[in-house]
Amino acid sequence: MSLRQQQKANTRSKIKNIAKHAFLEQGIEATSTRYLSDQAGIAVGTLFVHFPDKLSLVKDIFFDEMDAALRIGAQAQTACTSPIDYLLQMAQVLFDFYDKYAEFTRQVLLDSLANGGFHTNQMAVISEGVIKRFKQVGVDDNAATIFTNNMIANYWYVLLNGVPKGVLGQSSIEHLKRLNLPFEASYSNALRNS
Repeated sequence: MSLRQQQKANTRSKIKNIAKHAFLEQGIEATSTRYLSDQAGIAVGTLFVHFPDKLSLVKDIFFDEMDAALRIGAQAQTACTSPIDYLLQMAQVLFDFYDKYAEFTRQVLLDSLANGGFHTNQMAVISEGVIKRFKQVGVDDNAATIFTNNMIANYWYVLLNGVPKGVLGQSSIEHLKRLNLPFEASYSNALRNS
């Protein structure tokens, strides 16, 4: 990496670090790009060279922090064969993260829903894991897909109810678990018959 590239990377990292702390302490809306550039010791134009708008900066921080949370969560999880347990484990990690970064989550989720994006892709990956677990006990492709689509719809329902309140704690996990009881029963029946 050239000296110029290293300086650019250092400036970008400095902006993100300052912004993360400011956003968490003051709020995203209350933190101006002027404040961020002053704190970083750069011109506002330089900030926009690195991040074309505040949402880009918010998303960059959000995804870095989410990647770290998911890595830690994946290491802490126990192996599970149940699709419901798998979904609940993923939801626990994500809901805890969304609570910690509530304002980030609202902005990124709104952007993702309005413009398509990472939440859709993230749920596609989780869906694959749920379908795989149903199929491992002999549930046919069509039923596994239907069960999974309904479970993911329940996840979205709980998520979209909790995000505006900034609360996706244990009660949301319990709510998601209750909504998915019929699919737990289907899985258990298939497991007994396999």
